[in-house]
Amino acid sequence: MMNQKERIVEELKLLENKKTISQEELMQIFSISKDTARRDILKLVESGLAERYPGGVSLPVLKPQIESYTSRLVKQSEQKKKIAYAAGKVIKDHMTIYLDVSTTVHFLASNLEQHDLVVVTNSMDNAIAASQKEANKVYLLGGFFNFHSRVLSGEPVLGQLQQFNFDVAFIGGAGLTEDGIFYSELTDVYMKQEIIRNSEKVFLLIDSTKVNKKTASKIDFSGIDAVITDQPLPKDLMQCLISKEVEVISLKGL
Repeated sequence: MMNQKERIVEELKLLENKKTISQEELMQIFSISKDTARRDILKLVESGLAERYPGGVSLPVLKPQIESYTSRLVKQSEQKKKIAYAAGKVIKDHMTIYLDVSTTVHFLASNLEQHDLVVVTNSMDNAIAASQKEANKVYLLGGFFNFHSRVLSGEPVLGQLQQFNFDVAFIGGAGLTEDGIFYSELTDVYMKQEIIRNSEKVFLLIDSTKVNKKTASKIDFSGIDAVITDQPLPKDLMQCLISKEVEVISLKGL
């Protein structure tokens, strides 16, 4: 029986040939359960190796040839943890914070060291992680529940966001260029815009694999206070962010 990393390597080989693969095909080819196939799909998407479509995944439009998946995954996890650790230093006791849907932000949710926080999120996984410290008050926003991503979304969530004033919000992104911050779904854009409107400060947590990647939907840098990333950004992008008065925190060498 293959473990997940071994399956992911084989699934990527299939994607290279087929371009798309459904959840049902994963279940049949690898003799795995629906939940296991779902977790593999989430790992592929969260690692930036595939894009979600209804019922399965496809190769990203701009995805280069995939090399050494296992080593890349380990490296990215360490990068994300370092970014999350740096972000955690921003948080002070008694703050009200928003935690976005993002692998990096989830690392932050899992390692909150402060006391008496009010934590708001639309991610079930973030809510569970932040609840490990009982002194924190955790609000899981209610809305349409996506079983695969374990996220709640839709108009009810947007409405509830308007009732909060966040001291700081931590958001993720699928891509970052001089044109803005990119997301895979238009609904993600609406969410980010509402989060930004209701936050005193907004930090974008994004690892270097997302730099110069584009998807179909984007927001500009209005309301973004800082970008925390693991590697120095390209010169043109850096100059663009400086011109927008966005602080850039690079963690190379940490």
